[in-house]
Amino acid sequence: MDISEPSRTWQDEKYQSLLRNNPTAFAELCERILPHLVEFLRKQFPQQEAHNLEMVAIDVLLKFRAGPEKYDPGKLSLAAYLRMSARSDFLNLLDKNRRREQRLTNIETIGAVPQENPIEDHFALDEWLEQYTNLSRQEVLAALKAEIDPNDIDILMLMIEGVRETPRYAAVMGIADQDESVQRQEVKRAKDRLIKQLQRFGKRISKSN
Repeated sequence: MDISEPSRTWQDEKYQSLLRNNPTAFAELCERILPHLVEFLRKQFPQQEAHNLEMVAIDVLLKFRAGPEKYDPGKLSLAAYLRMSARSDFLNLLDKNRRREQRLTNIETIGAVPQENPIEDHFALDEWLEQYTNLSRQEVLAALKAEIDPNDIDILMLMIEGVRETPRYAAVMGIADQDESVQRQEVKRAKDRLIKQLQRFGKRISKSN
């Protein structure tokens, strides 16, 4: 397998063929450039798994196929452009994995967030998905609803959407007619209970993804 960089003439010809929608141009480009990109990434990140290197290289080629006009042949060769994209994407992947592992490591401390830093900050839904799972929004909500007490579903929805106002929680809990101090106490108790359930849920889905 030839993993060397093809000649600049060959690269330019394949690029022009892609722009003309030549039906075989992309396959021919991948046949030569994919091994080159994988080897480049292997040298850049020798401790990383081959599967991850290959997936990033493939993704880079697919993104290039979707928008070849973004490449400027007047600035650098096509192979250099793809190497730069591959390195950047792999660094982003490593950073994403590092942040995810850090968040999972800290999952035990979620319930200890001080009052001046509202717990709802941790449960804006998209951020919660990013932290704890690769599941879709619909899959996570379906799984949560299957586990949470039906009486707590509305409270959960407010939490993961980032709602902070006590009266909003009091309304769905049916305690809006109680004193404010009672509302705060009952809302906090309900949140604490749900947070513990979310911690356990987060651990399970992180292990299964």
